Amino acid sequence: MLIFNTVIVKKYIQTIILTLILVGFLFVSPTMAASEPEFSLYPAGGVVTNKNNGFTVDVMIDSAGEELVSARFVITYDPEYIRVKKAEKNNALFAQWPDDETSIDNTNGVVMLTGFSQSGTDTLYVTDGEPEVMARLSFEVIQLGETTLNWEFSGEDEDFKSVMLTDGSPPQNVLITKPTSATFTIEKEIVNTAISWNRFILVGGMVFILFGAFMMFSRPKGFGKKGTVVIYEEE
Repeated sequence: MLIFNTVIVKKYIQTIILTLILVGFLFVSPTMAASEPEFSLYPAGGVVTNKNNGFTVDVMIDSAGEELVSARFVITYDPEYIRVKKAEKNNALFAQWPDDETSIDNTNGVVMLTGFSQSGTDTLYVTDGEPEVMARLSFEVIQLGETTLNWEFSGEDEDFKSVMLTDGSPPQNVLITKPTSATFTIEKEIVNTAISWNRFILVGGMVFILFGAFMMFSRPKGFGKKGTVVIYEEE
């Protein structure tokens, strides 16, 4: 007959429960962990097949619950492949967009935009749920090939560096991780040759039928007889 020590049994049960809690925490914690402020690009890369129309990229912002007095992104690109035609800002995010911290430089391949809200006067920016569009960049394609949008970033509030600043004296940069670059492959537009060939046959057939009908109704009488036509040249 087995006699169980109730104290030992309780310890085993407590150990099992604690182990289950720890295992559950390890699986759940990555999703529950607080996200950090970040910039991102949408789309995050891809293939551009219509060279003539160019393409657009959205600069997304997520403050991760932080109230920002300012946000600045600085993106570089290769002007031999693409150039910025237009940069449209989302005026609803910040109260001001300083001209001296906003620029498009298609010679060196740099686009910068800064939003600012005055603490104590304006409503500070905080992302409401999903990341929001801070700006939309429209690119013109110069030549085919692969090109990448990169970020100017140092982790510090420096000129021509991407930052997100919270209120303080001095303001604190909460953008601690460099945003992810985006690579685009620009190719020739793909033409469906099967459809093009079918259209050629259809159009050619219609032309042939119309030409035949025209000859049938417009040719002079007598040309319908069988025989050999001899053309005489003048001497």
